Amino acid sequence: MPLPFVTDCYVLGNANMKRKPHILLVDDNPQILEIFSEMLRLQGYEISQAATGKQGLQLVAEKQPDLVILDVVLPDISGIEVCRQIKTNPALTDVFVLLLSGEATSAAHKVGGLEVGADEYIAKPVVWAEFLARIRTVLRLHDTTVALRSSEQHYRRLIEILPDAVLLTDQAGQLTAANPQALALLDYAAADDLLQKTLFDLIEPDEHQRLRTDLEATRQSGSTLSPEYLMVRRDGIPFPIELSAAILTATDHQPQGFVIVARDITERKQAEEELRHLSRRVIEAQELERHRVARELHDGVNQIIASAKLRLRKVQDNAAGLSPSTREILARCYDQLTAALEENRRISYNLRPGDLDELGFIEACHHFSEEFQTRTGIPVQCTIPRQPRRFVPELEQNLFRIVQEALNNIEKHAGAKNIQLEFAWGNRNVKLTIRDDGQGFQPSEVRSTASKRRGSGLTNMRERAISLGGSYDIKSTPGQGTTITVSVPWREPGPHAAAEL
Repeated sequence: MPLPFVTDCYVLGNANMKRKPHILLVDDNPQILEIFSEMLRLQGYEISQAATGKQGLQLVAEKQPDLVILDVVLPDISGIEVCRQIKTNPALTDVFVLLLSGEATSAAHKVGGLEVGADEYIAKPVVWAEFLARIRTVLRLHDTTVALRSSEQHYRRLIEILPDAVLLTDQAGQLTAANPQALALLDYAAADDLLQKTLFDLIEPDEHQRLRTDLEATRQSGSTLSPEYLMVRRDGIPFPIELSAAILTATDHQPQGFVIVARDITERKQAEEELRHLSRRVIEAQELERHRVARELHDGVNQIIASAKLRLRKVQDNAAGLSPSTREILARCYDQLTAALEENRRISYNLRPGDLDELGFIEACHHFSEEFQTRTGIPVQCTIPRQPRRFVPELEQNLFRIVQEALNNIEKHAGAKNIQLEFAWGNRNVKLTIRDDGQGFQPSEVRSTASKRRGSGLTNMRERAISLGGSYDIKSTPGQGTTITVSVPWREPGPHAAAEL
């Protein structure tokens, strides 16, 4: 048999190949089988042979070759039927088929072969170099397809074993896939029911605009990490999640959609709420104890000091016969008792300011600022509208303690020349801002030994803000002062607020 293309053949270098590609040749012509087998072996391929369609199907099932070169006309069943059976068998997904025929060479034959799933259709005669090129092309396609399928299977297995819910969406947010954890999290029994939804259907409507913004940021940066959302279960009950998103790309690296990872943080939120309640109870216990100590100082120690002053004054009034040095000692004792009484009153006031209970937070802040400025000489610009506004006792008490703690920290550590104290309220929140022009500090270093007291004060302020369900923010730079901002929700005091206060 003349082979005009034999001179074009050459041996592939397979020194670095981990596995020879396996080709099954199916042809009822023994001479063609032997010639093709020998020449393909010279190219570095592993070869198997079959002379009939049934034998070919049996070998495909046993050996699962990478490529079947299949004659269309066979003595038992046609190559087209063999190809159809291979392509419809899920176990043979990675087997590629190249149909070869010297008789069924029309365009209709080729279309018929390709429609049953053939990966290539070649009409005889064919030049050997072209035949080899076609084989290499099909095998490259095979290797790429198998690698992609393996990668996809690995990716899907990875998604399925992740503890978090994973959702895949298209560019518009339509769900395209979901792992079992997502079905369980959202209480869907079947994936088909969930995949009829969009990502926006699963998020509370009030948060849709924020979600659009985050998805757009994901398109720009490639990923978005852990913003909190309220996700909705199948029964309509919302629950808190952390949502991470990343761009899902196609094989051409073009954006295809999003990978969404949702983590249920209900337990964490409950723990945070319990921690807030615990912090609130600790603060309430501290305030009760301060109230008790302030009352005892006022009703006990203050009365004793005042009585001692009164008796000492009587002694001074009847001390005409005493020596000058004795009278001087008595005068110094009287002055010291007066100073002790004032100091005791100051301590009692700091423990439980009477005007906070009687007049409210706004007036108490003005009085405290004036007293602080008089005592320390540091000007305090108190920008708080003097309106007859009262808030619930817990809010007034904790905000005043934050003001106290902040100004005490400034006095002891900041070396400030000016302080600004601002307070304002809107429909939902009150905002407290405390600024100083002192030496500033690095907030990350407040736990150092030199800053231990300041760190404790900052922690107390933060805990009080959190206990009110609010936020606490501190900005400070060495040499540029410090700004503390507290924002907390508020409500009108009830009808018995005066009694509560």
